Amino acid sequence: MERFLEKAVAVITGVIAALGYPGVLLFMALESACIPIPSEIVLVFAGFLASRGDFSVAGAMAAGLAGAVIGSSASYALGRFGGRALALRWGKYLLITEQRLELTQQWFARYGGRAVFICRLITGLRAIVSIPAGLARMSYPRFLLYTIAGTGLWVVTAVLVGYFVGEEWQRIVHLLRRANELVLLGAILIAAAAYLYWRWRRHPTQR
Repeated sequence: MERFLEKAVAVITGVIAALGYPGVLLFMALESACIPIPSEIVLVFAGFLASRGDFSVAGAMAAGLAGAVIGSSASYALGRFGGRALALRWGKYLLITEQRLELTQQWFARYGGRAVFICRLITGLRAIVSIPAGLARMSYPRFLLYTIAGTGLWVVTAVLVGYFVGEEWQRIVHLLRRANELVLLGAILIAAAAYLYWRWRRHPTQR
């Protein structure tokens, strides 16, 4: 994992340094389309560049949010027009497992549109939640509203972190990655507990 992170940092920072805002938009679109790009690196590095004067803070945030909306919309369309079978068929090439998709569908079934907002803040679920939203035929304007709210919060936070920590941005990326992994584990445990409680309530004779 550490070697992967180091290589990801080298590739992402090189492309963003060369392309500028379009590089931020590109990587955020890919991550939101379920391609495993660590958005922590993209956004925190963009914030760092803003601290040096290479980017503006507003520009970094706008590019990040625009890319996320584009990628999320593509994933939403895959779920809505392609269905679960197609999502899993193509998803296996993008690290979308049936277990991850099932987890996000459970969250979506339990929390509805709010799941889109909540999952946007959790690595591992951030991009995938667009597919269950499409499968459930959630209205696109409502999907877009929750996406902008949740992703916007993540983008603003990560860019500002990079801006304020400056040269320490790589160390902060590692800490954010670890924190997100813990949040994902917590989300899985909560979803599992909710499912067991639901089964317990549904089958009272088995108590």
